[in-house]
Amino acid sequence: MQPAPTHSKKHPQHAVLTFRWQKPLHSNMPNFQVPGMFEANDRFYPVETAGIGFDTDARRVFIGAAVGGFYCLDAFSGQTVWRYSLRTPVGSTPIYDAERLRVYFGTDDGVLYALHARSGRLLAQLETGAEIRRKIWLREDTIYFANADNTVMAVDPMTFETIWRYRRAPVEGFSAAGYSDLRFDGDSVYVGFSDGFLVSLDAATGVANWEQDLASEAVANLKPNEFKLSDIDATPVVIRQTAIAASVAGGVFGMDAETGNILWARPDLDMVTGMGEAFEEVVVLRAGNRGMTVLNPETGETRLTSMFGMGHKSDPVLYDDVLLVTDTEAGMYAISVGTGEVLQRLDMNGGFFSRPSEYGGYLFVLGNWSTLYAFSIR
Repeated sequence: MQPAPTHSKKHPQHAVLTFRWQKPLHSNMPNFQVPGMFEANDRFYPVETAGIGFDTDARRVFIGAAVGGFYCLDAFSGQTVWRYSLRTPVGSTPIYDAERLRVYFGTDDGVLYALHARSGRLLAQLETGAEIRRKIWLREDTIYFANADNTVMAVDPMTFETIWRYRRAPVEGFSAAGYSDLRFDGDSVYVGFSDGFLVSLDAATGVANWEQDLASEAVANLKPNEFKLSDIDATPVVIRQTAIAASVAGGVFGMDAETGNILWARPDLDMVTGMGEAFEEVVVLRAGNRGMTVLNPETGETRLTSMFGMGHKSDPVLYDDVLLVTDTEAGMYAISVGTGEVLQRLDMNGGFFSRPSEYGGYLFVLGNWSTLYAFSIR
């Protein structure tokens, strides 16, 4: 295992992120027409989940929002190149297809779109049946994505015909916010579901290699009127031959990536809302002020903990030796991988639900007031 850097020599006592520009993405659509709100001071504001897609050749970014539609922007100025108008929120992370000059994204009403990347012209669309609020993937000439109906789909990028579909029955009653993104490793794709199952799928066929229940023990002995959330909302991580995932109630598990057999379990690490990898270690982010725990992927042993934040934390982004973590209540944090020290906190009013994205020394993140922020990274 590679030792994590201490960070202190590289970024001594100065800000990691420097503000560059911001871009409102809320057009003229009145707030009351937009679903997915939270209430504050008797007003409603959209909660933004969309991430950024990049066209690195033309220095452009693609982004959707809960209001205002889907945008193509200049990456270094924030100026609008084109805009595609929609009356439904866009909460997914788009992907740019350089070969076909297309950009793909999904919407909250369950539609997958393909737009011409240079003009924003509509090329194709596909009804999938449920909200799409995670990343759209393009691998081996196939589009992959998950939607809120416990479904993973593979789609042909030219015809928009479905190649395969894998679905698990959604749980009844309450579930946690969001759902797992996809994790690719070799010929397999790993994804977590609301019933607490982690599944390894064959990327070419959609056939399950294995299915592992991570929540059964946590919900087995519930008392009347008691409930626990079985969801796997954090994106799984695969490090060498170990797949790591977390049920909200069941805790964190390490599994053999080929068989799904459980190698270790950490039921004490509940309420996991984000997960990532840094220097071949597992970074686990938990809701509320429980902050971050870094684990050895082979044993599940804790290397360090760092307490910060108050809300829901999304999957982190690693830049050099810094973890960038968004928090729905407290803003965005820059955390040293080596020490867990909070190097910087940014509070842009309203917090962040979306995952930040890095390109060319810039960090982009969409705030909960439908504003896109750009920072340079030291």
